[in-house]
Amino acid sequence: MKKWVWVVATIVVALLIGGYAYSNHHATAKEYQAAMTNGRTALKNKDYTQAESYFQNALKRRLNDRTAQTYLTQTQRFVSGENAMDARKFGHAQARYQTVKTTKNGSTVLVNRATKRLKQVKVIRANVAQFKQLLSKAQDQNQALNYGTSNTTLDELFNNSKFQQVYYKNLYAQALALRKANNAGQTSVVTNSSSAATSTTGSGTTTSSSSATTGTTSNSSSNGASLTSSESAAAQNYQGSNEYTVTKKQKELNGKVITAGQISSARQTINAAGGQADAMSDQDVRVALQQANKKGLSLTKYTQQYLK
Repeated sequence: MKKWVWVVATIVVALLIGGYAYSNHHATAKEYQAAMTNGRTALKNKDYTQAESYFQNALKRRLNDRTAQTYLTQTQRFVSGENAMDARKFGHAQARYQTVKTTKNGSTVLVNRATKRLKQVKVIRANVAQFKQLLSKAQDQNQALNYGTSNTTLDELFNNSKFQQVYYKNLYAQALALRKANNAGQTSVVTNSSSAATSTTGSGTTTSSSSATTGTTSNSSSNGASLTSSESAAAQNYQGSNEYTVTKKQKELNGKVITAGQISSARQTINAAGGQADAMSDQDVRVALQQANKKGLSLTKYTQQYLK
């Protein structure tokens, strides 16, 4: 009699355990499917953070599930590509999008988006190459003291509506700084030419021989420091939006004139902090020193926050 009781009890317990296991498995399967469905919906809505969370939850319900892992990895790579685009690291972005596009058994939504992004990033990288070439040309012209010609080259950039897009922000800032330097250089050339002409006229009232000697010296100096006749005309007629005239106050810091030594040292600091000091005029450097002092920042911190 007792033997039959134990047999019946064992069967009941087995049925209870089996029923619980089945019920638990069924519930887990439902949770897994719900997580995957919600993850796919989040992808369609471009809510990538939420999508990652759902796919991770699906992996907890079904360990080492290949589908959930594929969706999770694909989503993370696409997000990495988006972040690289925002940081203007276009080569890295292109590599990530290519990986997303070629993912097998993953999200078709991400594949389609990655395909579109690849087309976009290829155009952007081609534009970057073109814009850098023009900027480099303008910088070379500036170094040769051809300020008007340099501004004309820069106009090719500024007249291109694409150049103002966020993808080219760093190049745009460099072009603006270079145009300021050109305008300051043009102003300096015109001022120096006027001073030389005044000096020559004054010397001419003493004696004819002295006038001839002084005139020769002035002409030699003017030719060495100024532009060609066409460049001088461009310097006087240029009507850019950043024409620059330096006043006495703009050359001072806390009431004291900023020395050439301070400017040279500041250029080294700006370059070391990741700035583009070579594309800045002396007055741009003075302004950087003044603004850093006004904001209570070191020149290094100011460069990192405002000049990169």
